[in-house]
Amino acid sequence: MGIEGFQGVGSGGSSLAEVGIGLLGCGFIGQVHSNAYIKIPFTCQPPAASPKLVALCDTVAAEEKARKFKYEGFYTDWQRLVEDPHIAVIDNCTPDNMHRDPSIAAAEHGKHVICEKPLAMTVEDARHMMQAAEKAGVKTMLCHNYRFLPAVRLARELIEKGALGKIYHFRGQYLQPYGHDPDEVIENAWYAAGTASGVLLGIGSHVIDMARFLVGEITSLSGLVKTFNTSRKRGASGELETVTADEGNLASVEFDNGAIGVIESSCVCAGRKNEFTFEVNGSRGSLAFDLEDPNHLQVCDTKRSPAELLGFTNVSVTSPGHPLQAAYLPPGHNAGWEYGHLYALNHFLDCVVHDKPVAPYAATFEDGYKVQVVMEAINESSRTGQRIELKY
Repeated sequence: MGIEGFQGVGSGGSSLAEVGIGLLGCGFIGQVHSNAYIKIPFTCQPPAASPKLVALCDTVAAEEKARKFKYEGFYTDWQRLVEDPHIAVIDNCTPDNMHRDPSIAAAEHGKHVICEKPLAMTVEDARHMMQAAEKAGVKTMLCHNYRFLPAVRLARELIEKGALGKIYHFRGQYLQPYGHDPDEVIENAWYAAGTASGVLLGIGSHVIDMARFLVGEITSLSGLVKTFNTSRKRGASGELETVTADEGNLASVEFDNGAIGVIESSCVCAGRKNEFTFEVNGSRGSLAFDLEDPNHLQVCDTKRSPAELLGFTNVSVTSPGHPLQAAYLPPGHNAGWEYGHLYALNHFLDCVVHDKPVAPYAATFEDGYKVQVVMEAINESSRTGQRIELKY
């Protein structure tokens, strides 16, 4: 018996295109992506498409994870996932050393491909991934999610409009604490465990991408890469293991527009949590951003402020006129870290459904390849002590 006054709404109909999603790898970042797909129809108004969570693929607890995020089914073999005819987009959230083969296979099966950063472990692998996607004619996105935070998008728009004038400097750093203690076990130093990708690939890639996104192509650099703790104990066995992954790095860079910059990333910074900051200085102003305060952009405009008041204005990037706003949040109601992924994935679905170019606002596999070239050059410069002229 129904309750008096209750009226059912029915399933209704939707004019949104449905896009089949196949997620590969459901660890931390795979869960972030799954959460974003679920939220897109509610947060983006209007959403670009309706994500249909067709299948999840993982080698650990795949069925449990598929149920949790309401995927229609699951696989334990990624080759079966990329062959599924109901899937239009493969979202590769595997560890770094698994990015290449599934992404190439997905492209060869006509799937559009999203891949977590870094694109690959080597420049050669990144080149193969880029070329395979180009040959297949599919769309690609490397998930540099920080491009899709509203404050970062506003920074890009201000620079494009010439609000900062001629760009002189970029300085960016990504700092975390995980390996500062030499006695920390290797499992807790993420950059040294698992794929042992290192700090440069793991989080330095974000800084390099941001430098390119805001300022332009990097043409030359000098770099230093350092492993401070060359051995760590394994927690389970207590055995001492050699650490080959870098723990900190920095580079002085020059851009094609004549600007110069400093890029730094480290995982031995006690007191930091997930501090990603950047500052851009130009002839008529500056701007600065801190990921730990993601809803604000610090802006200095020398042409609008009298000398006695000149300094940075703390802009709350939460008003309807600002880019990438959640339609249901009033001004001043802050969005969280995961919104960068949400807007990035929505952008990619929009590009797939309406055949739009993924660049310049999202990173493509070409962008990922170029970031990989920069990272290899930083390592080469550190080994040789020489300044490197970049060739893409």
